[in-house]
Amino acid sequence: MFKNLIFLCFFILMFSETVSAKMVQHPSYKKGECVACHTTKDAKTPELKMEMPGLCYSCHTSYENNDFIHGPVAAGACTICHDPHESKNAKLLTTPTINELCTSCHIDKANMLNSGENIHPPVAQSCVNCHDPHAQKHKFQLKRDRKKDLCLGCHTDKKERVTNSKNKHGAIEMGDKCLGCHNPHSSPNMKLLKAEDSKTICLTCHSAPLKRDEDGKMLMNMGEHLANNPDIHGPIMWGDCAACHNPHGSNNLRMLKKPFPKKSSQKFTAEGYICFECHDSKKMTERYTTDATEFRNGKKNTHYLHVNAKRISCKVCHDYHASKDMPHHLKTETKFGPAKFSLRYIESADGGSCNPICHTRRYYNRVDPVNVNTNKKLIQ
Repeated sequence: MFKNLIFLCFFILMFSETVSAKMVQHPSYKKGECVACHTTKDAKTPELKMEMPGLCYSCHTSYENNDFIHGPVAAGACTICHDPHESKNAKLLTTPTINELCTSCHIDKANMLNSGENIHPPVAQSCVNCHDPHAQKHKFQLKRDRKKDLCLGCHTDKKERVTNSKNKHGAIEMGDKCLGCHNPHSSPNMKLLKAEDSKTICLTCHSAPLKRDEDGKMLMNMGEHLANNPDIHGPIMWGDCAACHNPHGSNNLRMLKKPFPKKSSQKFTAEGYICFECHDSKKMTERYTTDATEFRNGKKNTHYLHVNAKRISCKVCHDYHASKDMPHHLKTETKFGPAKFSLRYIESADGGSCNPICHTRRYYNRVDPVNVNTNKKLIQ
């Protein structure tokens, strides 16, 4: 008697588990209408009334007229993903999660999800955030155009920038658009970049002279310029072009994150130069100093003289990307307005001199200040 009671309890528990686990049932199966799909009323044989997917389409929406149809759907293999009778999973799915179901076929994506790399959050959450599992008018059954529109559906801050920025990045409208720089699933790199740093990404395009800026002028072949000028500005040396430029667009010159003078001559304000995000503006604002800058004649700040009294922009003398034979990223040749000329800079132990077209050769010495014209030591 006791044994029978134990057996009965065990049977009830097992039956309860089975019933509770099978939460979702196909409507016809739930009603006992086996004949809706099977040739016999009691469904003693597995023979169906018609081949799939026609059988499913007799109740469900047909996907046959879509541009891009998921392989199993096109093949009528609905039961690869859905249980035709009952399932403990939503939508009668054969696995607990969407991603488990997708990666049972898409093995490369399973390896990606298990790689430990930076996974795009919508991908980690569910493949159907971006893909329709049945059919769509877009390639890969994506819910919007894969190259940009799909991305901007979530990245609304980027949509605002790429749409409304005065100076737009051409790459966002060319070729693979967003996918030219980013991997939509995962990447070992930050921001899901396709390369280890933004410099490598940028130079895939900016190594040719055929790009035009916001004024229609030809842009420099940056790859060639960096190859020929090994003294590289810090951010570029670190591979971080995005330290200064916003790759999605900007209202500033050359898509810079902060302002920079467009002209060679402009009234100086520290707020008008992105340079002072890193460099100390005291180099330019202190008339007399002993430590703010190396470009001084004794205590007289020669930087101050150039940018304040003469209103000369930093870019007239310095190359903010790279230089070769000159210290301090000074240019060998430059231009001021329409005039092109050499700086003819010569460095000395405690100072230096230059002889551009602006003036005759003038000197400076940090330790023993000199007459700027004669290089003769000043009387203290």
